[in-house]
Amino acid sequence: MNNYNTKPVYWEKAKNYLSNNDNIIKKIIQSVDNKHFLTRNSTPFQTLANAIIGQQISVAAASSVLNKLKSNIGGLSPKKLYSANNSMLTNSGLSRQKIEYLSILASKFVTNPDYFYGFKNMSDKDIIDKLCELKGIGEWTAQMYLIFQLNRPDILPLADIGFVNSAVKIYDIKEPKLQNLLEVSKKWGHYKTVAVWYIWRIIDPEVVQY
Repeated sequence: MNNYNTKPVYWEKAKNYLSNNDNIIKKIIQSVDNKHFLTRNSTPFQTLANAIIGQQISVAAASSVLNKLKSNIGGLSPKKLYSANNSMLTNSGLSRQKIEYLSILASKFVTNPDYFYGFKNMSDKDIIDKLCELKGIGEWTAQMYLIFQLNRPDILPLADIGFVNSAVKIYDIKEPKLQNLLEVSKKWGHYKTVAVWYIWRIIDPEVVQY
């Protein structure tokens, strides 16, 4: 796990590997502003809450809801969300379902914070399995945690519609799309996270962050 706002130790090595093995990713790396990189700038709770808010909506819509939520409850922490009344959450633009998920998450952090702090030495799969025990957290949300909180290098979020659609377009992938995308991803070795991060940059010049 990285310190906050620091570059992953594997980042430059990953860029070199990808550039040597995939000309499309190489061109993307060359075309974007490379002063940015994947990093960790949120607490574990914030990363999961941000990902829950972002489920099945656009980045712009999620950002709007998040900003309203922070304004309504005075920030984004387990205790603030745990103690917020329902109208504060509803007025933020959250669906009833997401309010339930966020409330469960906040309650877990308040009552059993150790649940989230033993991940450092766990495998990606074991972390996904443990996070998915919580209602409202599925594989995509758990993968966002692995990418943005733990900065794990080899995550391929095939449930991320934006990533998949963009990859299908730039690689001209035919049906069956996911199976063929898996074949393409073999060129990325153990640095799939980094390839995904750069493909996200095509979708939105703003750096993706949870």
